[in-house]
Amino acid sequence: MTVFFVSIYCGLFLWHPGAIAETPDPKMLVKAALEKLDATSLDDDWSFTMTVTEGEELRLVHSDPEREQSVRRQLLSVNGEAPDEDRLEEFREAEKKRIDDIDPDTAGYSYMVNIETLQVLERGAAQESAHGDAHLNFSFTPRVRALEKSQDLLRGTLQLNTETQQIEKIALHNTGALSPAFSVTVDTYRLALTFAPEQGENLIHTLQSHAVGKAGFLKSFDSLVDIAFSDYKRAAP
Repeated sequence: MTVFFVSIYCGLFLWHPGAIAETPDPKMLVKAALEKLDATSLDDDWSFTMTVTEGEELRLVHSDPEREQSVRRQLLSVNGEAPDEDRLEEFREAEKKRIDDIDPDTAGYSYMVNIETLQVLERGAAQESAHGDAHLNFSFTPRVRALEKSQDLLRGTLQLNTETQQIEKIALHNTGALSPAFSVTVDTYRLALTFAPEQGENLIHTLQSHAVGKAGFLKSFDSLVDIAFSDYKRAAP
């Protein structure tokens, strides 16, 4: 179940102040910021480390774009120790499924955030962070391929830094029970992504996935996964 919910998880146009009206359309700023996120392929353009916390287990995963796609991400350790062959095989199978499930038409942030449904929650002198940066907050109806039959029960929020014109947060949650597969019911669904500047790009910084529900009539699950991305290194040209 963990792999399923984490996987729901995931042209470049930069706004120049002199290129458009003095008061830009907030939707267009978000659209440009989403396209900028999608212009970078994390697996192809960067090597990085993922620190995955699930319950009491801590896993380290490293991704290297120099390796073939099927082995690009490798499990380095589980709770500080080298993984045994069973865990390595489990990881390889999960990676194979993740890669096989990638649909280029629905994989990007621009697909997830339905721009037509975007609504400004705060405008003008938007919220200011502790660093003095101004933000605009939005709501939207998300598009998630694995939950397309329950789209009306999903809500999303997005935070845009108006100083950098970069997205800092995207979050999804459900407003009712979801049925992503036969005999599976999800009562609570949360997905939260944060982004941060990295070597001139805006890259994913953290991902948290939380799903609570039942698989079948008796088996309950409560899956909380936190992933921190670090050690970014740009791939060689």
